[in-house]
Amino acid sequence: MNYFDANTWVGRWPFSFQPAHAPRTLAAQLRATGVRRALVSPLDAALAPSPGPANRELLRTTRGLAMLDPVPVINPALADWREELAACAADSRVRAVRVLPNYHHYRLRSAAVQEFAEELQRRRLRLILQVRLIDERHEFHAMHLKAVPVPEIDRFLTQHPKLRVLACGLGRVELFALAPKHPRLLADLSFVEWHDVLPSALTKVPARQLVFGSHTPFFITAASRAKVAASGLSARVMAPIAAGNLARFLGA
Repeated sequence: MNYFDANTWVGRWPFSFQPAHAPRTLAAQLRATGVRRALVSPLDAALAPSPGPANRELLRTTRGLAMLDPVPVINPALADWREELAACAADSRVRAVRVLPNYHHYRLRSAAVQEFAEELQRRRLRLILQVRLIDERHEFHAMHLKAVPVPEIDRFLTQHPKLRVLACGLGRVELFALAPKHPRLLADLSFVEWHDVLPSALTKVPARQLVFGSHTPFFITAASRAKVAASGLSARVMAPIAAGNLARFLGA
């Protein structure tokens, strides 16, 4: 089975002892667990004053690593988001960008985000909405952050029905609330937890809306892969979730 990971990170997270992956070490870990391709974003962009330096480092250090597709982080709340987006989009490998609304302190209903979404459509770039990085019950005690609210995501998707959106980090209840209502939405499985995760998810959400995501290094790559590999479902059902849906989302 071919696995294409929608949700991986490089860099250091200051509130844990997880490894600070560089692209080469991340690629080696993913290959060791059977993942052949992955979307990767820079963790350093989450807490920095501007994501620009982390994005430039990501684009530089992933060159020559064909299995890693760089996904820069854009902060539409900053005045220079257009310039940052243009600089990232100049790299032909960039097919999507990721946003972190809760870490960058803006709402999806803001005017800047509406302009940003329109610019993504004009450039034919995909949007990856990171709903959460950490289960909010386990956040560092001084960081009072919540996941991006479901009603806010719902409203954004309704306002931009043609924008290609992948939501990473939805929980099971959030997935069930959003996916049936927005059939163009894709969602990764990294935070979806239940007994028999995939068969359970498929009772409410079509397979075409689900993608494999490990959320490495926050989560154990092999455990995330097992959600698909150990599901007991046929290869015909699993293959699009493991890789095909994400490839189509990117236009690959």
